[in-house]
Amino acid sequence: MDEEQMWKGFFFKLQELKMNPPTEHEHQLQDGDDGFFEKFGSLLRQKSQIDEGVLKSSLAPLEEDDSIGAEESDTSPDGTSQLSQDPECSSIDTFATESEPVSASEKDYSTAVLDSAPVMNVTDLYEEILFEIYNNIGCENNEDCTNTLIEFVQEAFKIPNATHLEISEAARMKEPPNVRLNVEIIKAENLMSKDSNGLSDPFVTLYLESNGSHRYNSSVKPATLNPIWEEHFSLPIAENAREEVLIVEVWDFDAAETVKEKVNKILEVKGVRGLSKLMKEIAVTASSGKHDNELIGRAAITLKSIPVAGLTVWYNLEKGSKGRSRGSLLVNLALSAEKNKSVAVQEHKNLLKLLLMHELDTSQVANYWWSGKFSPNAEIIRSQHAAQSGLTPFDCALSQWHAYSTIHETHKLNFTLFNSILDVLVPVINCMQSDSEDVKTFWDGVRRLLPSCFSVLRKLRSKNTSDKNILRALNEVLDILKKLKDLEVPESVDIFPKSVYGWIHTNDTDETCNIDTAIVDAINTGAKEWLEHIIEGCRQTKTHETDDDKLQYIIQLIQMVRTDLQRAMEYFDKLFYHKIQLNYSAILYLFYDAKLTEICKSIIIEVCNNIKRLDVPDDQFEYLPSIDNVNMGTTLFEVYLILKRYVQLGESLCSESLELANFYPWFERGVTHWLDISIIKALNRIQKAIDLDQLKAVDETVKYSSSAVDTLSIFYQIKIFWQQLDWPEVEGSYIFVAKIINDLCRCCIFYAQQMSRRVENISGIGDNNKMFVLSQEWCIAINNMEYIRQSLPSFIKELGTDDIIKRLGEFRSNLEAERCASTIKTVIENALDTERNQIVELIEIVARKMAPPIKRYLAEGAEVLAKDSNSMDQLMTYLDGSLSTLYETLNEVNFGRILDGIWSELSIIMYDLIQSNLDKRRPPAFFQNLNNTLQTMIECFKMGNIEASDVKILSAIQSRLELYSLETADLIHQYYMERLEYQKSQESSPFGQLTITAQLTDAGLMLTILNARNLMSTDSNGLVDSFVKASFMPTSRFNDLSPVKTHVHNKNCFPLYDQEFRINLSEQQRSVGNSLILFSIKDKDLFGMSSQYIAECYISFADLEEAEGGQIMMNLSRPEYTDSDSLRALEYRQGDKQAKEFVKKLKNRSFS
Repeated sequence: MDEEQMWKGFFFKLQELKMNPPTEHEHQLQDGDDGFFEKFGSLLRQKSQIDEGVLKSSLAPLEEDDSIGAEESDTSPDGTSQLSQDPECSSIDTFATESEPVSASEKDYSTAVLDSAPVMNVTDLYEEILFEIYNNIGCENNEDCTNTLIEFVQEAFKIPNATHLEISEAARMKEPPNVRLNVEIIKAENLMSKDSNGLSDPFVTLYLESNGSHRYNSSVKPATLNPIWEEHFSLPIAENAREEVLIVEVWDFDAAETVKEKVNKILEVKGVRGLSKLMKEIAVTASSGKHDNELIGRAAITLKSIPVAGLTVWYNLEKGSKGRSRGSLLVNLALSAEKNKSVAVQEHKNLLKLLLMHELDTSQVANYWWSGKFSPNAEIIRSQHAAQSGLTPFDCALSQWHAYSTIHETHKLNFTLFNSILDVLVPVINCMQSDSEDVKTFWDGVRRLLPSCFSVLRKLRSKNTSDKNILRALNEVLDILKKLKDLEVPESVDIFPKSVYGWIHTNDTDETCNIDTAIVDAINTGAKEWLEHIIEGCRQTKTHETDDDKLQYIIQLIQMVRTDLQRAMEYFDKLFYHKIQLNYSAILYLFYDAKLTEICKSIIIEVCNNIKRLDVPDDQFEYLPSIDNVNMGTTLFEVYLILKRYVQLGESLCSESLELANFYPWFERGVTHWLDISIIKALNRIQKAIDLDQLKAVDETVKYSSSAVDTLSIFYQIKIFWQQLDWPEVEGSYIFVAKIINDLCRCCIFYAQQMSRRVENISGIGDNNKMFVLSQEWCIAINNMEYIRQSLPSFIKELGTDDIIKRLGEFRSNLEAERCASTIKTVIENALDTERNQIVELIEIVARKMAPPIKRYLAEGAEVLAKDSNSMDQLMTYLDGSLSTLYETLNEVNFGRILDGIWSELSIIMYDLIQSNLDKRRPPAFFQNLNNTLQTMIECFKMGNIEASDVKILSAIQSRLELYSLETADLIHQYYMERLEYQKSQESSPFGQLTITAQLTDAGLMLTILNARNLMSTDSNGLVDSFVKASFMPTSRFNDLSPVKTHVHNKNCFPLYDQEFRINLSEQQRSVGNSLILFSIKDKDLFGMSSQYIAECYISFADLEEAEGGQIMMNLSRPEYTDSDSLRALEYRQGDKQAKEFVKKLKNRSFS
């Protein structure tokens, strides 16, 4: 993909983004700072993603013309066969070296084509070729073919008619060549068994039918029906080779053995037939001693069926007229003439050059087209010369290598041709002596071929080629280099002369150059040439070049390098690695790394040094600096992001350390400047967002308004910027993220302060003499502040603070990391506390303003005489309206807070009302009404699933009201119930214990007072004269029931009363669980006039039911005059005689 297409795709993406412009509100908000946060946040990320998507788009091969496909044969105007263009020719043509191809018609063949050799010129070679045509061997020979070939040769050699006739006559007068038949016996399969063990010991005999006495035998392959020989034979042919017949026979070898030796083979016999054969052999040996070989089968081959190129074919073996299969034999056959080897090879090289130059001249093919396929006439002449010269496949391949590489210097041939020739040459060259002529010839051809191979590596970025054809050419070149680099270059051969390879850096040093290093140098040289080209194209010199122009130059340069690397990874890496185990893209990247570091570092540092420092406001927010002249382009950070992605690519490609990996310190000043700008612009945008806020929910699903969304949008854009920055160095990362966190916290505090001021101006919070009316705007403001507060920790967490602290611990120490984490935590907690305090302060203001009307309505509603008053309705209407507004507008957290605030104020009101009316000696009915009013308010406050959280205050108020609303008798009973609970909590008692059994029955109560223990002595003798008195409480419930008491037990601290009482109780009396039995233990005095109080204990009917008639031991105690709510309520009833007497009696017992 070229650069123009890449930027065009980016332009279309930007146009698509413009289809969704910001809303009017967003436009007003962003207008003040020109969309600063959006540019550096989401828009910069979108642009970065688009750039990355363009770079990663597929570099798909271009579609090829239908006419360019597999090789086809078209007829030229002169009737000769012309090859269709190879698919690679148009693409590889751009890889041509700087030298221009020279037409064959413009050259002197005798000097430019033929190798210098003794007595070798075009005329001599022409005569030899005519001689071979006249004495053609092989099945293709006929008169018409001969005439056609002579005409073709005369044209190819450009011989005048007069000269041709003279040379032709001389060729005809020569004696025919001595022809030989070259035979390779390769193998046989499925031969007939001739031995008793089911196998045979085959060998081959071959001879010409005209000379049957001269036979050739192969080796014997013992005990097999599928022998492999691979043995060669050369048979001379006296005359008339086309009429000759080759006889090939396969025999079973029968070794000379004694009868005893044959008998020993009895265990090796296979089947009845094998046994029969063995017995027959034993009989023959015993009688005559003969051991003749047996014929398995034969084949007759007429030599006129052998083409000039030879053939390899299977022949069925036969014997007589029997149709039974005797196996088949694989044979390779070829005809050749006897000739001097070195002369023949030299002739073949020159012949190939002449034929190829004629081929190129007549077909006018382009560079890199011809792939080794001659026209039919040329191919016959070539193969006939190879056959009559007796050249081996290696001789032919080496001659082709020499001839084609020579022509390749002036007219580039297809690399596929050289690749296929190497497949034949390399195995043989590996086994040759390095000083042999053949090895020198081979490396001479390598020296001619390599420049064009390296030219392909250097010019892979050719713009006139499709990727598919580039891959074809590269594949062939890498195959060639792979085969060559594994060979050992002779010391006398210099395949990298400085005159040709000036771009190889080792030529300037003492290092030895080889194909591996040359490949790397070729890759780097190609990258260098391409980089110089694009630098020249990208850097357009201006009279006044701005910092932004310099940064745009870097962006464009890196984008184009990334495109080149992407192309390398998608198309070339796999080929380079699989062919020569080389990481192509890694080599490219390492070259670009040094060059880009050199270019980018100076420009970026220069741009950052031009940045001026700003005046950032302090935490008191006494002023907000103007943002008119505070701005910063995004180009610097576009450079940062593209460098970051480029380094990430390099780290995935290369294991070596990269120079460009340390790019981030160049941007430190730029990042610091951006953070300074961001806090200034953030505070200004927050102020503008609050000013534009109408304090209405943004939609029905939420309970906050636009300014909260706008503020969090700023945080979101800052988070995106930080995530894209992804600062790699941990200490710098902590410094930056700490500043970002501090700035976010400052923004939250600033928002809370400004929103509080805004709502105080519009919420109607006036003096206490007027009814306070709660506004919906005030609730929205509280929600906004809470929404910002709750969102802050999650935003900070998304900045990756935890990971930075962890990395800091690994880099420094855990103690250092803990200190840093503590610092950040403190900053966050301080900000959250400040915001919470701001919210609570507003809530307390509202609660205080709601307190006066609530107090008035409560006091009026509790008056006993004001039964027709509508105060309660007014209170409910006021609360219902206020709480409904709070519940519908506030979120759950803030609604809970406002309830807590109201209850806090209400508790003060209630305590004040209770105390003031106690001083006024209000009757219990007043407090009952007040309690009922409070209960009604509690029900009113239960909105949804939210209730007041101050349960302790609520319980204390309700308990006091319930006590003050009780009648005196009930209040006294409540005191005894408190005493019962105290008794149960005692583990021991200094006054002793009392044990009883009791059981409630249908008739009443069966009570047995069993004994007492450890009674406290009241007499001077240290003993006690005790009895127990049982009374039932409350007296109002048991007014018809008299107390019961036991007999007196004298002088005993462990009296055993064991006295039973049957007490009749009504069903109603039995069913009340809080009924009490008061056991008073007294000491009978000496004269029986009065009794001294020792102690008492209590048991409830509920406890009796639970005991189920079992023994109950109770700790004795004396009532103490403590700070009890019940006693305090009784004391306030100074005009109540019952209460007054009870308190007096209690005091006497307490202090007795």
